[in-house]
Amino acid sequence: MGEDGKKTRDGFAHGGVYEDGAYKTQIVRLAAQQQQQQISSNSPPKPLLIAVPKAEGKYPVVQFHHGFTLQNNFYSQLIAHLASHGFIVVAPQMYTISGSDTTREIEDAAAILNWMPTGLESALLSDFPNTKPDFSKVALVGHSRGGKVVFGLGLGVRKSVLQYSAIVALDPVDGTAKERQTQPPILQFSQHSLDLGGVPTLIVGSGLGSKKSYFFPPCAPDGVSHREFFFDSSAPAFHFVAKEYGHMDFLDDDCKGPQGKLSYCVCKNGPSRTPMRRFAGGILAAFLQAALLNNTTSFDAALAHPELAPVLLELPESYGKLPQNLNWQFPFSRMNEENQNQLVKSAHQD
Repeated sequence: MGEDGKKTRDGFAHGGVYEDGAYKTQIVRLAAQQQQQQISSNSPPKPLLIAVPKAEGKYPVVQFHHGFTLQNNFYSQLIAHLASHGFIVVAPQMYTISGSDTTREIEDAAAILNWMPTGLESALLSDFPNTKPDFSKVALVGHSRGGKVVFGLGLGVRKSVLQYSAIVALDPVDGTAKERQTQPPILQFSQHSLDLGGVPTLIVGSGLGSKKSYFFPPCAPDGVSHREFFFDSSAPAFHFVAKEYGHMDFLDDDCKGPQGKLSYCVCKNGPSRTPMRRFAGGILAAFLQAALLNNTTSFDAALAHPELAPVLLELPESYGKLPQNLNWQFPFSRMNEENQNQLVKSAHQD
C-alpha cells in the first residue's frame, strides 16, 4: 500500500485502524498434540487457528480466547483484521463441551503460553520462514468467558513461563449474577482490586449484552460483565462501550453449525456484525500498537474522538494513562497477596 497505505493505517482520516491494515494475512490451522507427545513438540496442547502477516518481519504475539461454547473459527474475520495491522494472532479451541468452571480452561491457556516460545516459530517455519514471533511483546485477549480466562492468567490463577504486556477483554463475563460467579471467581467488586502490576488493560463492552433475547437470559448480565471488570481494574485501564450492539456481534458474519446458528438468537444482537467487528478489530489494533509498540497515535485519537468509530459509543472511560516508552513484561499479577491466595484456592476447589 506504500506511504498512502501507511498513512491510512496509522491515522483516522480515512478509516485508519477500523479498516484492514497494510499487511496481507493468511489463516492456518495447527492440530493439537497427541497425549503421548511432549510439550516441546511442534504440535500445540490445543488446536490452534493462527492469523499471520505474510510479509517478512518480526511481529508481536496475541493469544485470543473464544467465548463460552463457541468455536475459534467464528472469530476468523476479527483475528485477520488484527493480523493485518502487524500481529500474529493465536486463537486456541479450548474445548468442545464445557461446564461453568473455568479452572481447567485457565490451566490450558497457560499450557499454550508455555508451548509458544519453542513451538510456534517451529510450527510456522515451513509456510512462513521469514515471519517471526516477537515473544518480548505478548498480549492476552478474550471474548465473553475468554475475557475471564485472560484475567485469570493475568492475576496468577495459573502462571506461565511466557510473559505478557497487555490484557484485553471483549464483553467479559464472570457468571450469571454477582452472587453466582463461576469458579474461580475473578471479580472482587471493589474498585481497582484487580491489580495487574501496571499492565495496560482494555475492556470493550456491548450495550445490548445485558438485554434478553426472546426467552434466553442475557449473555452478559449486569453485575458481572464489562462495567464491573473495568470498575475492578487498576490503572492504566480503558473502557469502550458500543451502545447499539450485542454480545455476539464480535463474531464472523457467517458462523456455521448448531453453535453458529445459536449465536444469532441466544443474545440480543445489533443490526449487523460488520460495524462492531470493525470497531473491535480497530480498537484492539490501536490499543496494542500503543501498549506493545509505543505508538499511541491511533489509540489517542480513539479516546479523543469516539465519533470516528464505525459504531455509536458511550464516552470512553479510563483510569490513568499509558506511560511512554513501555518496556515491562509481567508473568503474573502483583495483586495483594490475600486476594491472589483466594483466587488460587478457588481454582483448586472441586
